[in-house]
Amino acid sequence: MVMLAAAMAAATPLVTVEDIVATRDISGVTISPDGRWAAYRVSEPSVAENRVALGWHIVGVNGGDHRRVADGGAARFSFAGTLIENAPIWDADSKGFHFLAMQDGAVGVWSWRMGGKARLAISDPADIVDFRMADDGRRIIYHVGATRAQIAAAEKRAYDEGVLVDPTVDVMQPFAGGAIVDGKRVMQRLRGGWFERVRLLADTPPTEKSAMVWGSAQPDSPVPQTSAIGQHVVAGDSAEARIVRDGGKTRVDVLQPGHPPLECAIAACASPRLRALGWRPDGKALLLFEASPGSEETISLWRLNGEAPERLAVTDGAPFSPFNPDRCAIGPAFLVCAEASGVSPPRLVRVDYSSGARKLLVDPNADLRRKIATKATPMSWSIASGQKFSGFLLRPAHAAPPFPLVIQYYHCDGFLKGGVGDEIPMLPLADSGIAVLCIRKAQGKFSNAEEEYDLALSGISAAIDTLAADGIVDPRHVGIGGLSFGSQVALWAIRKSDRFAAAMLSSAQFEPHFYWATALPGSGMPDTLANRWGLGDPDTDPEGWNRLSATSDAAGLDTPLLMQLPEAEARLVIEFHTRLKRAGKPAELFVFADEPHIKTQPVHQFAVNARNLDWYRFWLADFEDPNPQKQDRYARWRELRAGHPLQRPAP
Repeated sequence: MVMLAAAMAAATPLVTVEDIVATRDISGVTISPDGRWAAYRVSEPSVAENRVALGWHIVGVNGGDHRRVADGGAARFSFAGTLIENAPIWDADSKGFHFLAMQDGAVGVWSWRMGGKARLAISDPADIVDFRMADDGRRIIYHVGATRAQIAAAEKRAYDEGVLVDPTVDVMQPFAGGAIVDGKRVMQRLRGGWFERVRLLADTPPTEKSAMVWGSAQPDSPVPQTSAIGQHVVAGDSAEARIVRDGGKTRVDVLQPGHPPLECAIAACASPRLRALGWRPDGKALLLFEASPGSEETISLWRLNGEAPERLAVTDGAPFSPFNPDRCAIGPAFLVCAEASGVSPPRLVRVDYSSGARKLLVDPNADLRRKIATKATPMSWSIASGQKFSGFLLRPAHAAPPFPLVIQYYHCDGFLKGGVGDEIPMLPLADSGIAVLCIRKAQGKFSNAEEEYDLALSGISAAIDTLAADGIVDPRHVGIGGLSFGSQVALWAIRKSDRFAAAMLSSAQFEPHFYWATALPGSGMPDTLANRWGLGDPDTDPEGWNRLSATSDAAGLDTPLLMQLPEAEARLVIEFHTRLKRAGKPAELFVFADEPHIKTQPVHQFAVNARNLDWYRFWLADFEDPNPQKQDRYARWRELRAGHPLQRPAP
């Protein structure tokens, strides 16, 4: 109690939950063909408006001249809940660009030109899926699927006539529509073996179309001052470079006009984590993008000789996926990158080839950055088997050790505002005197999921022991939590260990009825469960389900447990939650309507983070927020603690 009071009274403004939820992200970084401008998109979540505003900006690559030039439309999200990003395409004369945006429920191509406002350039009865500039620089080639009218008719027919339950129907979702798109409820179907959700008629073959666009095909410079990033890239002089993976080995092959083939097999080119290449615009050097086990990326410059590439920078941004374009763009003498790290929120920087020096171009999170006093300390350790672990320790700046500790095990990518899914308020916890340890998922091959969970718990336990031995944390006051795989590890940890004083889960867990809800013939789920988790059906493999499902030992779980799940997954923990409550265990379940795997609505993100912050502070540090609006929750929690077999934490 004294520790937390000291933290609250600190002179440095505390980072709030709303600060974290409202963090601005940067994506879609591209450089104009003349090398003078960088375009990028900023996403701005607002709790008050419960929306994510998108805006396109440009900034001079030498800094200074910065402006917002276009609205990015309504935020669109992947089936998992991640924000869909896209990179703009510049006109050849560098005086404008084109981008995808959803406005009034329709996805079209919008165009912006200097001195003017963005306008709708291409609309179609169907949403535009992707586009590219034709070779003539005046036409855009784009792809569409089923029209919006056809999708609406299919949804109405399903609503009026009933839904035939087949392997594509998720019976745990609302049948009338399990997702919200631009304020409208839409129906979804499953595709693939693991909960990929798509709109009705998503299997309609794509149609290619083209249209003339407003702009100029005449470049100001005869040589483009930027180039693409990918696994096969072509320079302006037709030189080619590609990543080749053959027999478990990696190399880079280069073909230059008038030169014999060149093969790069030195360390950086042979790395199995080599993700992409890019030509320096003059064609005289190649940029190598090597991913780490997290989202960090080492960028090196290879001058097409026998010498080792020169390391330019290590960037740390969002995880790479089909929904996330590259975080860096290639310029004539520099890269422009969106970067973030443990306690450094996203910003835009220029990285020079010659020196590797960084220049700040734009900081959309300057106010938040000034509030952050917490330091992120890299950690690495090993267990008896030799398995290595790594992560970051966020250590409170305004309190003295030993600290209570909250652990998240999965990924530790970019700015650590909440871990995977952004639901553990890491900086507010640290400002409250509670340390946070984010542990990267251990790499390796595992025969089954239990082996991976056991390894995770071993790594977590070793970290707690190390920090306790150093006097940094109090091992009696340790919490754990997570989303997706991280939630599976957290539940496994409180089932197999009694060293956790509080826990939080954000995702569905395995119960026997999970199988029957997802295992219709043709679904692919039985194969996935057998291959990944070694599970058969509950009738023939009851022991396997008893091992993996917490319903089998719910009566023995004493760790206070808060579950805050999306509606898309909440029905999968019905038995577990009911068994906990009937056994008198300290547990609560909150469900958030219209949410996928990762919650998308800022008002829900705020509620989840605020409740998780209060939960950990209550159980780990005996702290109650005096806010009158929160007294009902504390009354419930005090009742849970009164019947709780674990000793009450000392103030």
